[in-house]
Amino acid sequence: MHPKVKSVIIQISIVLIAAGIIVALNHYVFQIKPKQIKEWVDQFGFWAPFIFLLIFAVRPFTLVPLSIIAISCGIMFGSINGTIYIILGTTLGAFTSFIAMKYFFKELHMKEEGQVNLKALKNDLEEHGFKSVLFIRLIPGLNFDFITYICAKTKVNLLKFLLATFVGTIPGSMMFGFFGSSLLSLKLENLIVLGIILLVMVSLGLIIKKSVGKKYDVDQLKSEIKDLKQTS
Repeated sequence: MHPKVKSVIIQISIVLIAAGIIVALNHYVFQIKPKQIKEWVDQFGFWAPFIFLLIFAVRPFTLVPLSIIAISCGIMFGSINGTIYIILGTTLGAFTSFIAMKYFFKELHMKEEGQVNLKALKNDLEEHGFKSVLFIRLIPGLNFDFITYICAKTKVNLLKFLLATFVGTIPGSMMFGFFGSSLLSLKLENLIVLGIILLVMVSLGLIIKKSVGKKYDVDQLKSEIKDLKQTS
C-alpha cells in the first residue's frame, strides 16, 4: 500500500475510533443527553450564537486551542448550525488576531541564515495573496494562529486574507461540527460524513502540498514555524 494512502486511512481511523470511544464513555459513564445540551443552550436564547462568536473572537489571545472551542460548538448547536458558527467564528477570530498582530505585536524577524521555507512562504503570500493564504489554510497540521501572525506581518490584503481564511476553514469547520455533534449520541450518518470530510481534507492537503512543493517544503515549514513560535 502506498504510504500516503496508508497515512490517510490511519488518520481517518484514529478520528473515528476516538469518536466511538467518547460516545461510549458518554453512554456508559457521563450519560449527557443531547436534550440536556439543547436545554442549556436554549437558556441563552437569541444570544447563544453571539456568545460563541465572542468566544471565537477573543480565543486567539488565550491559550485555549481552536479545536476545543470548535468541537464544543458542534456539541452545542449540532452538525449544520455548529459548522456555520465555527466558520464565522474562526474567520472573526482571524480578523481580531490579524488586526492585533499587525499593529500591536512585534515584527516578524527571520534569521539571515536558515528559515528558507518561511521566507519562501512570506514571499509567496505577498506575491499571490488570496491563493497563497487559501492553500496554506487547507494544509493540515500548520498552526492556525501563527499563520495569521505571518500574514499580518506581510503585505497581504486584509480582505483577501479574510476571504481566503473563510473558504479555507470550511473543510475543517465541517469536520469539527460533525465530530462534535457525534460525541453525545452515536449517529452513524454523522460518522460517515465525518470520514468523507477527513478523506477530502487529507487528500486535498496532499494535492496542495505537492503543488507548493516547488516553492517550499511543507514539512520543513512546519518545523520552522514551530521554532519561530518557541522564540516569539
